[in-house]
Amino acid sequence: MKTSADVIIDLIERFNVHDPGARRAHGNGDHHEAAVYLNEEGREIFGGVTKATVRLSNAATSEKMPDELVNIKGCSVRFHHRLRPIDIIGVNFPYFPLGTAAEVTSVMLNIGVYLNDKSAGRFFSIFRPGRLYRDLDTMLKWLPKRTDMDYKYYTAQSYGDDPLKFRLDYDPQTSNIELYAEKDAHVTEYQPEGEMHLGHVSVDQEPAGQEIKFMDTMNAPFGRDPNGEIPLLRHFLYRRSFLGRMEETELDQEKFRMLEELWREEELFVLMKSPELHEQVRNLFESGIRMSVSEFRRLLDKAYDMEYEPGSIRNYMEAVWGHFNDEADEGEKVRYRKLQEAPDTNELHTFIADMALKYEVPELLDSIVVKVLGRREVQRVQKGRI
Repeated sequence: MKTSADVIIDLIERFNVHDPGARRAHGNGDHHEAAVYLNEEGREIFGGVTKATVRLSNAATSEKMPDELVNIKGCSVRFHHRLRPIDIIGVNFPYFPLGTAAEVTSVMLNIGVYLNDKSAGRFFSIFRPGRLYRDLDTMLKWLPKRTDMDYKYYTAQSYGDDPLKFRLDYDPQTSNIELYAEKDAHVTEYQPEGEMHLGHVSVDQEPAGQEIKFMDTMNAPFGRDPNGEIPLLRHFLYRRSFLGRMEETELDQEKFRMLEELWREEELFVLMKSPELHEQVRNLFESGIRMSVSEFRRLLDKAYDMEYEPGSIRNYMEAVWGHFNDEADEGEKVRYRKLQEAPDTNELHTFIADMALKYEVPELLDSIVVKVLGRREVQRVQKGRI
């Protein structure tokens, strides 16, 4: 079953504007090591983080496009938290012009139709979803005019019940990023209420940081889930883009390392769907850099298309309960037994996510089961919508 992310990436790949092995968005960029200096407010949100990786990028997807011709830039920070990464993804545009996955997909489908029939009517139809037509003047107002990196960078989505958006003020002269939080519940508008300084990030000028497979919008600060549908859509877009670019290039140890990282995140989910499928993927990785990325992607897609089976769910529960068995209180043990008797997948995901956070189990906190499926906002989204 094709999801919104599949439709969008399929269309982007049809444009054929990216270099083989490049990201489908912000393909040009470098990774820099960085030191983090948070104040009390910053530590309250991000924890005692002292190290980070910063990716500075532009929206081009081909190295043939010079940096000085691209005005959409990116500045994203991966905080190396001891439990799992925290990713703040910023662009020099303060809001996202569309509020739902359906609107984004509709725009992209309209673009596809226009490419097949380049008429004025088809072109204007692109702007109908999300009232882009009406908001074109606002978009032009915020569209960056310069092409350097000296900008403020914004997270389009908000986090937590407050809710907070994050802003990164990057100064290329000092290689410092000042980090701020702003109260703003909007997605398709930028209406911040005040700001709170959280500290700064000191970026090494030489791009010597280890490549990150993709910054993940679902790697939110602990206790501050991202709000709305767009973060989940972006998660699946980046994941699909990553697998696509790995298919286009010859694997080396660095690329294989990133594939292993993705598998660690997906492994529990695949186990929950099918122990047999889980074993097939494990055998695939035994081939090392000779493994077939296309087959890996096919098996993951198969897992997402499968229905949950009671036997597989119980196998999964037994596998993860070992992390909590010695520490769980009596109430948690009672809840576990009830879920064993009558498995409810949404409740099970939430239960495991809460337990993983409470008992600080990194192997689970970085799992898709916990950081994606265990969130109420994600469960609210209808199956197949994203």
